[in-house]
Amino acid sequence: MNDIKNMGKNSVHAYRCDVADREEVFRVAEKVKKEVGDVTILVNNAGIAFVKSFFNHSLDEIRRVIDVNVTAHYWTLKAFLPSMIEKNYGHIVALSSVAGLIGAPYGTVYCPTKFAVKAIMEAMSEELNELSNGKSSVKFTTVYPALVLTGLSKKPKIRFPRLMGGLLPRDVASSIIDAQRLNYKNKGIPSHWLSLSTILRHLPDEALRCILDFFDTGVYPED
Repeated sequence: MNDIKNMGKNSVHAYRCDVADREEVFRVAEKVKKEVGDVTILVNNAGIAFVKSFFNHSLDEIRRVIDVNVTAHYWTLKAFLPSMIEKNYGHIVALSSVAGLIGAPYGTVYCPTKFAVKAIMEAMSEELNELSNGKSSVKFTTVYPALVLTGLSKKPKIRFPRLMGGLLPRDVASSIIDAQRLNYKNKGIPSHWLSLSTILRHLPDEALRCILDFFDTGVYPED
C-alpha cells in the first residue's frame, strides 16, 4: 500500500478483511461503497494451503482451507455482484490453479477447493446469462496459474525447472490484469496449461499416469 502511494497513486484505498468471515465481508463491502463507491472489478484471490497428507490434516485446517478458498467466494459475490447486475456492468475474476485441473498428492484438501472455484465461476456465469435472457454484460474470468513463488508451498518439487519452474508474483499479477482487460473467460498461466490439461484428460489412465510420473512435478509434504 505504501509503495503504491509512494508512486504518486493517491486514489488508492486499502481495507483489512477476513474473507472467511461472512459478517466482516458484508461490513467492509458497505464501508467501501460509502467511502469509494460501487465495486466494478472483483478479484477473488485469497487462498491458503497446508501441504501435508490428508491423514495429517487437522479438522480445523480442513475447515479453514475450505472457508477461505471456497466459501469466501460466496460471501464476496453476495456482497458485490448485486450492484454489478443492477448496473449491468462489472467483472468477476477468480483464482483457481493448475491444481484445480489435475489432482496431486498432498493436495487432497487444496486441490478440491480450486476445482470448486472453477465450478462456481462456470455455474454463476451461466446462471446470470439465463436469468438475463442473454443480456448480462457482467463478465467472468477464471485464472489457472502454475506454481507461484509466494511461499504458500515451501517445498516445491520441479524436475524440469526451465520448463515448469515457479512463477514470480509480479509477473502473474500482470497476466491476471491482462486476462481481465482482454475479457478471457479462462486463462492459464503459462497459457499452455489449459490446452495441455484438456489433452491429458483425454488420454488413457495409464498413459496419464506415465506422463505425470515422468515430469514428477508437485510439492513435498511439510509434515
